[in-house]
Amino acid sequence: MANSDESARPSPLRWWICGVLLLATTLNYLDRFSLNLLAAKIQKEFDFNDYYYGWLEGGFQIAFGLGALLFGVIVDRFGPHRIYPLAVIGWSTAGFLTGYVDSYATLFACRMMLGIFEAGNWPCGIRTVRQVMTRDERSLGNSIFQSGTGLGAIFTPLVIVACLAYFGVKADEGWRLPFRVIGVIGIAWVLLWWLTVPKRLLVAEAPKPNAAPEPFSAVLRDRRFWILIAVIIGVNTSWHTFRVWQPKYLLGSLNYTDDEMLRFNTLYFIVADVGSWLAGFAVIGLKWRGFALHRSRMIVFAASVLLVMAAFAIPFVPPTAIPYFMLLSGFGGLGLFASYFAFSQEISGKNQGKITGTLGCINSLFLAALYPIQGKASVYFGSLENVLATAPIPAIIAFIAVTLWWPREKVQM
Repeated sequence: MANSDESARPSPLRWWICGVLLLATTLNYLDRFSLNLLAAKIQKEFDFNDYYYGWLEGGFQIAFGLGALLFGVIVDRFGPHRIYPLAVIGWSTAGFLTGYVDSYATLFACRMMLGIFEAGNWPCGIRTVRQVMTRDERSLGNSIFQSGTGLGAIFTPLVIVACLAYFGVKADEGWRLPFRVIGVIGIAWVLLWWLTVPKRLLVAEAPKPNAAPEPFSAVLRDRRFWILIAVIIGVNTSWHTFRVWQPKYLLGSLNYTDDEMLRFNTLYFIVADVGSWLAGFAVIGLKWRGFALHRSRMIVFAASVLLVMAAFAIPFVPPTAIPYFMLLSGFGGLGLFASYFAFSQEISGKNQGKITGTLGCINSLFLAALYPIQGKASVYFGSLENVLATAPIPAIIAFIAVTLWWPREKVQM
């Protein structure tokens, strides 16, 4: 649908808008992923172990959860055209300031600020996709939007290497410059958004005459919302466990050099982006072949979960084979989001931001508690392989929950 009316003609700009959303998510992950790739150098400078690194990620997630609630409410009230640029400016500023921190405490504060504003990307982006895309196209639109996570992870090491090579920064100071450079890039995106995305397509939805009200309390009474709690936790645990810990595992357990780690992570996220786009196209392809829309999404969801389960093999295969199983897991991991976002877009257009924000907050609090536990497990076992190998379990639970309890009377053909 173009806005809230299913019969409205979709805007021809909808694919361009999805491309701008992709760039926003790419920028979001440039800021976020820099810490993961530079963690070893930062830990060395400020002298903290994996347990405290886990709390650094956990603090980010707590702030992300609060930001998700905040932006979920205000994007439903004012629409994404105004609110999206505010979020981008906020997280770009936080990333820029990270390049000037002088202690673990100031680093922690910058990550908290980053988390609050980066959370706005998903309520704004998912609401935008819902407003400009038809129902059949949403999974692909979601895939385009979410695939920026992979692009961000691909470009982050390139930005890091370019900063060090071009500016000739000394090795002991080199980790700071990429944060500053990436922080500045956000202004260009804000200008692109204001100049090319028409406000008329993204204003907050006005109530229809004689339409029944859609209070958020009705969402909370909808069983689908509670099922989506399991889905968002499953999807994000499978994906973010690898985002947070994979670089450190490659360096510490597989003895990769910095260059080898950066090259593998680039390949990993290229593969993940391909998986994300194929997941979106697969839903459309199945629909064209006569499958019901919900069934098409479930088939793609199941295939993505099966691929993510490749991580189970990590503790049992030779070290030389581990990267191949990581790639299979990454191929499925990003594709999970296309299904989750599409499920969430079926509940309420008026409350889409609050739905995304509330679910995002719950997921963030879960991850905030999980990361320190994973860090503690790494310290206790002396390796991250068990942390990575157990990442698919919540995704399996999520698929079972949707299969068993998604209300059949709510399925739209």
